[in-house]
Amino acid sequence: MPQTLSRTLTWGMATLLLAAWVLAAPPAPNKKPALRCSLTGQRIESCCCVKREGKLYCPLAKKTIDHCCCVPAENQ
Repeated sequence: MPQTLSRTLTWGMATLLLAAWVLAAPPAPNKKPALRCSLTGQRIESCCCVKREGKLYCPLAKKTIDHCCCVPAENQ
């Protein structure tokens, strides 16, 4: 009987340690937030603004811009 109790306690402690290890693990990395072009409203994965002939250009809106038009997209 004492051997069975000892074995049960050992398995119980092992289970508790495993559960604590899993819960203490860092959370999975969040997906990089998507961006939105403020000129067209399109959701994009990376910034679309490019330098063209010394000026900033938005290929989605097909026009020269003064400031980058890529803004964080709201979570929907």
